[in-house]
Amino acid sequence: MSEPSEPESDRVPAWLHDGQSAIRHDLFVALSGDRLLIDGFDPVPLDALRRIDGRGLQFGRGDMSGWRLGFDAAPPEALLRRLPAAARYGGPIDRIGLWGAAAIALCLSVLVILGTIQGLDLLARMIPYRWEQRLGDAISGDFGARACRTPPGQAALDELARRLSSADRPVRVGVVDIPIVNAVALPGGRILIFRGLIDTARSPDEVAGVLAHEIGHVEHRHVLVALLRRFGIGLLVGSGGTAADYGQALLESRYSRAAESEADASSIEHLVRAGISPTPTARLFDRLGRDEAAMPKLFVYMASHPPSAERRARFDAAAKRVPHPRPSLDPARWAAVRAMCGKTKAKDQFELRF
Repeated sequence: MSEPSEPESDRVPAWLHDGQSAIRHDLFVALSGDRLLIDGFDPVPLDALRRIDGRGLQFGRGDMSGWRLGFDAAPPEALLRRLPAAARYGGPIDRIGLWGAAAIALCLSVLVILGTIQGLDLLARMIPYRWEQRLGDAISGDFGARACRTPPGQAALDELARRLSSADRPVRVGVVDIPIVNAVALPGGRILIFRGLIDTARSPDEVAGVLAHEIGHVEHRHVLVALLRRFGIGLLVGSGGTAADYGQALLESRYSRAAESEADASSIEHLVRAGISPTPTARLFDRLGRDEAAMPKLFVYMASHPPSAERRARFDAAAKRVPHPRPSLDPARWAAVRAMCGKTKAKDQFELRF
């Protein structure tokens, strides 16, 4: 029941449903500090009230279902200013303000995006490698009509792949008759080298550097992350697309700058461990950089790969770690690789893809 208290404002006529019965109580209310005095009932803290209409004539309590306080006529301004204001956007937004809520929403969106990216990376690492290998086999089968294979050339590439890859996760490398200076990593450790790269390379060590770079993508699961980002969970349940769709997506994919730098770091480590000089790879980037020189600088730095000048410097600096380099392939094996797709075709155009 009510407790004695001195009101700070005039008593104003109101009505009350106490939530315990259907009876309407006609009574008077008045302000006293941070409470609303209600004749015949306990005072109510002002912060327990919430407006339930737009005119400010009815109020409820969040802690008491069915409790309603109303005014048949608009209460005086002095009282109305102390009562809760009407909600404009919803409780939380009204409490912190529209701009504050917008700032929080923006931060949450950024966190969700970053969490999604990191989540894809974690998801890729959880997928069994055998499943990934089956997916890679299906995608590589779509290139079957363009596959180049001779026993001597394939044996030479297999030997090079063994030198560059780790024993716990070997890669399988092949050549396809596509006249683009590029190579692509597929899921499950499959790597395809396009004949355009072999035709353009001035030494097998240049091909070795690119192969080691693609091995880096394989080891860091960048390939699977790229497919998950493109096809989502449908990739895992078989509803995201066909093997041809996945292959096309990988040909068109652009890894993040961080992923490309990570693959370059792996490439250097593999070359150093195999005793192959990184210098020829640096020279390859030097030739690519000449093509970049004709491009506006902005586009060079916005490309997915680090600028060729930066990559060249990175590989050049690593060359001192291999004081006595050994060639990646001897002349006979290199000739066998170059003959895998038939007569070598000269090509001067570069594709900045690997």
